[in-house]
Amino acid sequence: MAKKTALITGAGSGLGSGIARVLARDGYDVAIHTGTNEERAKALAESLAAEYGVRAEALLADFSQGGGAQRLFAQFRERFDRLDLFVNNAGVTKGGPILHMTEETFDLVHNINWKNAYFSVQQAAAFMVETGRSGNMVLISSNNHAMNWYGASVYATVKEALVKFTRHAAMEFAQYGIRVNCIAPGWIDTGEARMGGGQKEKSIPGIPLKRWVQPEEIGQWVLFLSSPAAASLTGDTIELDGGVRIMTGPPSDYGL
Repeated sequence: MAKKTALITGAGSGLGSGIARVLARDGYDVAIHTGTNEERAKALAESLAAEYGVRAEALLADFSQGGGAQRLFAQFRERFDRLDLFVNNAGVTKGGPILHMTEETFDLVHNINWKNAYFSVQQAAAFMVETGRSGNMVLISSNNHAMNWYGASVYATVKEALVKFTRHAAMEFAQYGIRVNCIAPGWIDTGEARMGGGQKEKSIPGIPLKRWVQPEEIGQWVLFLSSPAAASLTGDTIELDGGVRIMTGPPSDYGL
């Protein structure tokens, strides 16, 4: 029996690489998309193939411009003949006050986090329909979609768009047996350099459960959402942020 195949965007490092590792460990062949660092994505693919005995391929497609999704899926179609799970994870975290927002930053965030996400979902669904595959999709949003942090107007609005889009895609693709769900994490402990500067220590007091999310947890949720146990779940968003979004006052109001 052929192994199931997963395509994860933005998987060359950080959260995406963690999700790819969880899926490979579970037996999925994996296509690892990266927008810039092809060598790192190739190294990850080689590592997963050697460690778990799966097929792992690195695919390069720049999402900072239009057409990235189409270029990605052109490569994917050349190398794989099935797609069981699509994980839209690619994203960039940039922002600033509305009065100082530039079109350059606005376009960058929209191209990577929204435009190419939209068309990647379109491309993934088209391939699943063509091949008769009742697959699954998981979109990675952020708890920012439910928050109103200063300087996050562009980023947070796009993340809310992904939550709304999840529901639209779920309804349109249900006729093909394709389920679409979303995960909205808070702070993620990826071990990346961007976590420096005491950021983790500063944020912990404001998190009710006093912990950052581990990439492994998100990978396990991706597996669950794609499993028979979730066969009736579609159009939903799983919030994994330690309870940050449900606070309506300062942490001290809750004895934190």
